[in-house]
Amino acid sequence: MNRVIVQVRPFGDAIYKSKYFPWSKYISGKQGRNPGFDPLKIMVEVAHDNDMKIEAWVNPYRVTTGSTNYKKLAKNNQARKWHAKKSTRRNVLSYGGSLYYNPSKKAVRTLITNGVKEIVQNYDVDGIHMDDYFYPYPAKGMDFPDDASFARYGGGFTNRADWRRSNVNILIQKIHETIRGLKPWVKFGISPFGIYRNEKNDPLGSKTNGLQNYDDLYADVLLWARNGWVDYNIPQIYWQIGHPAADYETLVKWWAKNTENRPLFIGQSVMNTIQNADPK
Repeated sequence: MNRVIVQVRPFGDAIYKSKYFPWSKYISGKQGRNPGFDPLKIMVEVAHDNDMKIEAWVNPYRVTTGSTNYKKLAKNNQARKWHAKKSTRRNVLSYGGSLYYNPSKKAVRTLITNGVKEIVQNYDVDGIHMDDYFYPYPAKGMDFPDDASFARYGGGFTNRADWRRSNVNILIQKIHETIRGLKPWVKFGISPFGIYRNEKNDPLGSKTNGLQNYDDLYADVLLWARNGWVDYNIPQIYWQIGHPAADYETLVKWWAKNTENRPLFIGQSVMNTIQNADPK
């Protein structure tokens, strides 16, 4: 084992000392409560003492899951502060019983980028990592409630899906440029959902039938790799060999063919490896 990727910003909060995000309840028991120590500082030191690299994994847009109660958030949580003012209320949206930062808002992109900048400046991390959570996974029968934002900011787009992808693209490019400007040796990597697109929707896609990064999460991972905005990809190929909708072997080969000259690693599901062992 030579690298650890540890989540430091799970819900618009921080498992490190931050001026933009409150302390996470996962480290102190209550959001906003100071635990009296800095977990990321300790983890960086321990990793490097053991000749390991360490990456800080941040979740960009997620504020809560299973709750839309702003009063449960710390008073200094930016989502709560934005919600308190009518002029900034649309910076946070409620969807599927959870709260998310609105990806179309410039203030949101600035907040997320400042959070990354803060980590890279203040900690000797070897990378910044994001996984598969961009626009939220679709809730059945519900569209993400960004009508007002599209009406106001979607002027250059006739297609809302293209506009949503553009919002995420702007953030990814901005984070890439921020990291490069501060410490060019720090990696920026993504661990996307395992299917980019299905072949039935795009000749470039894989022979699969499942949720798609491009169409459902509005994450154009291949564009990011092609433009050099990410330093590596770790697609989450959490299915077994022979899976009817998303065969492991098919997807590994597809990603290997579509690396866009970026390093490729495969995200494994230990549980699936054990429960669905390949008889061959």
